[in-house]
Amino acid sequence: MDDRIMESSSSSCYNHSSVSSQHPKSIIHIDVDCFYAQVEMVRKPELRSQPLGIQQKNIVVTSNYEARKYGIKKCMLITDALKVCPSLKLVNGEDLHNYRAASNNIFAALQHWKCPVEKLGMDENFIDVTNLVEEKVKTTNNDLTAVGHVYSDTNTECLCGCHTRLKAASQIASEMRKKLFDELGFTTCAGIAHNKLLAKLICPLHKPNDQTTIYPEHGASFMSTLQSVRSIPSIGSKTTEALISQKIITVSDLQQVSVDLLKKHFSSDMAVRLKNLSLGEDNTPVKQTGKPQSIGLEDSFKTVSVKSEVEERFAALLQRLLVLVREDGRIPVSLRVTLRKKDVKRLCSHRESRQCQVSPSIFTINNGTPTVTEVGQQKLMTLIMRLFNKLIDLSKPFHLTLVGLAFTKFQERMTGRGSIVNYLMNDISVQSVLNITNDCDTSASSMDYSAVSPSSSTTTDLSDAEVEPSPKKPKKVNWIAKRRCLSKEGVASPSKLKVGELRLNSRELEKVSELRLNSRDRSLTPRASPAKDLSDTDTMKDGSEAGNCDDCPSYVDKEVFNALPDEMQQELKAMWKNPSSSELPRSSPRAMNKAKPNTIMKYFVPHK
Repeated sequence: MDDRIMESSSSSCYNHSSVSSQHPKSIIHIDVDCFYAQVEMVRKPELRSQPLGIQQKNIVVTSNYEARKYGIKKCMLITDALKVCPSLKLVNGEDLHNYRAASNNIFAALQHWKCPVEKLGMDENFIDVTNLVEEKVKTTNNDLTAVGHVYSDTNTECLCGCHTRLKAASQIASEMRKKLFDELGFTTCAGIAHNKLLAKLICPLHKPNDQTTIYPEHGASFMSTLQSVRSIPSIGSKTTEALISQKIITVSDLQQVSVDLLKKHFSSDMAVRLKNLSLGEDNTPVKQTGKPQSIGLEDSFKTVSVKSEVEERFAALLQRLLVLVREDGRIPVSLRVTLRKKDVKRLCSHRESRQCQVSPSIFTINNGTPTVTEVGQQKLMTLIMRLFNKLIDLSKPFHLTLVGLAFTKFQERMTGRGSIVNYLMNDISVQSVLNITNDCDTSASSMDYSAVSPSSSTTTDLSDAEVEPSPKKPKKVNWIAKRRCLSKEGVASPSKLKVGELRLNSRELEKVSELRLNSRDRSLTPRASPAKDLSDTDTMKDGSEAGNCDDCPSYVDKEVFNALPDEMQQELKAMWKNPSSSELPRSSPRAMNKAKPNTIMKYFVPHK
């Protein structure tokens, strides 16, 4: 079966007229040997000669090769590990800060080759060196030899030239591994192939500190040696269970089954993909890794059943998380809380999460780094515990085995002194105009966050959390209600009200003219509602009483005026007292209804 597959795979390459399109890619997969342990050994070189284990809770998550000689295995209990190796040196690895820093340094070093680099976890990276290989092949006249091991090397050459390209890629992989060792002190293993799947799977074949190249025609035969379909990276636990239910256990079994049979249990696309993967075929591109979409930490334990202890664990996680945010440099705008509950009835644990929006104003930028004051940290803890209360019914006993905290959804904010966003944020933070109580109908759900749209269906909207409205897409608001509320709070100065007007649509401001003055045909009618009155006068300066229209302009219908609410009457009278600051020209009634150009000057200064 393997020979037949290998022959068909090889012949397909030979018979194709456009040979350069068969296996054009050159992919390198680099994996750091015993990553956590090596990070500790680089920090403390004296640990290199000792059996070393990295401890998290009560297990050994990884160990160096000295410890593995004694039989130390991954995720081994501490008690069992010390029995087989009493001299085992244990280092606490629960704080991942040093490991993240080392991972970032490795990623940065690989950027030196100006090729797409895709991170896979902390210790693995894919590098697409296709363009680099083409340049190298041109300069060496195809006189290349492979560095390291070659899987099942034969004298048969693929007509598309992939052997030459992969030999060049193996030399580049060797250069990369040497750079990582010389500059950072890390030994690595590498896999070189024409696709990501084979590069990753062939990589650990000659661990540690070595590399292996596999040619395309040997992909199917290599895949047939894998004892479980779960060994294929793209196949998860549920797909594995579905395959096993059909007595498809090994990759060889998957190779021999027909696509039609797979389509009975999977979608058509999935069936074809499974078949291709089993033969070592994968067209997934290497995607350049950017900054992560979320930054999170978790803390697991046997059980916690007291709210105060949960709060302490969240506070500790928050402190560590803020360090990661400072290193990242972006401003979080969403916060997620995760709990793992122990269900006694079901004898298992399950996770639940809730998230909410976070006001960017909690974070301040100092020298390009986001920081949080003690007051800001208290606000974040308040949000965290509110989400916790949403997830847990405190009137009943609860048992948690894990708490998690993550910042999701980030925004890049311009921090220059001349930045428009910086101007608006400073204005809002100083005047606190938008921090209005709930009875003013200004819940978080009525505001827009820039570049924020939490994807989780469990997003919680906290109405009394601080919010930052988006200057890009203003929403219609009941400004009269807000002005009344501001008056109650003692915040009614013209400068502060104008901050709120910045959020109004400029066309809405044009409609204000209906209440500010009437046309020559006395068109002030009962349709003028309080919701449309957006006078920019803040207080009644002459102290005159409402309901008295003796000093109204001649064009005003007194009957209609007396039917208006008292507050509106006061505002109209104040406007008539100072017509120069609020009235529009009366000479052209059409000009009042014609929208002015929506310029940026009008956006910031509505009445100019």
